[in-house]
Amino acid sequence: MTPRNLLLIIIVTVLAGAVCQKGDAMTGREFRSRFQEEAARKLSWRMDWEKTCDQFLAGNPDAEIKGIAVSWMSTEQILKQAHERGANLLVTHEPLYILDPDPAKGIGPDHPWVRKKRWLEQTGMIVYRCHDFWDDFPDIGIHGAWAKWLGFEGKPVAMQRFYEVHETGGLTLKALARKVLDRTRALGQTTVGMVGDGSRATHRIALGTGAITDYRAMAAMGADVLLLTDDGTRLWETAQWASDAGVGLLIVNHATAEEPGMRTLAAYLADLVKPIPVFHLPVGCLYQSVNR
Repeated sequence: MTPRNLLLIIIVTVLAGAVCQKGDAMTGREFRSRFQEEAARKLSWRMDWEKTCDQFLAGNPDAEIKGIAVSWMSTEQILKQAHERGANLLVTHEPLYILDPDPAKGIGPDHPWVRKKRWLEQTGMIVYRCHDFWDDFPDIGIHGAWAKWLGFEGKPVAMQRFYEVHETGGLTLKALARKVLDRTRALGQTTVGMVGDGSRATHRIALGTGAITDYRAMAAMGADVLLLTDDGTRLWETAQWASDAGVGLLIVNHATAEEPGMRTLAAYLADLVKPIPVFHLPVGCLYQSVNR
């Protein structure tokens, strides 16, 4: 082989590699289009992409994605961790702010959310909320991932949007609470709330997540135990109803119930957008329990 031919081969190889790399590039807007295609294929209901909360919350959606971090919540600490690890897109399940971070609207220039907005503008970090799409994604979405994390691997005996009902195998309410606690310790949940007679045998548990654990809807699915979240119920109301109805309650933190779904989302995205690097930043239970 002559040096000239060898040089031509090297040039062609380099150009081909450049074309492949360019073909792998993806903007934020193209990333969202992947979700839209997946929703059309896999969701049992039609998402309204104009009205959904699944939108870009910060950054330029036309920028090229270099790396993706997935986290349940977009705190300043999580955002900085994502940035330090090379991600320029954070996919978050919950909102970026609760109040409009505009100091002109009365919250002041030193408010932490004003500071967070300023940091986002300085770094160009893109933030995308993935909530409605993943809340009811089949099998590995929020409620499916929660059921599997708790050890309920079989097909639900009843299911509707956001909720699943599984057999408990006759465990007492207290034994069931211990099972949930054993499974959620790794997520930072060190206590599980329980309402009802712990010695009573159970038969079916309705699993809920998020801020939408409607005890009436869950009980109507034929469960005698409801696994609720702290953000999804008003305990002064629910506990009274449960006592009158003879239904047991177990209560965990909102973030705990949705953390397994963030892990499955990261794995799902890693396959969907390969070869763009994707990693998960855990949040877990938002509070600590002090027992003495």
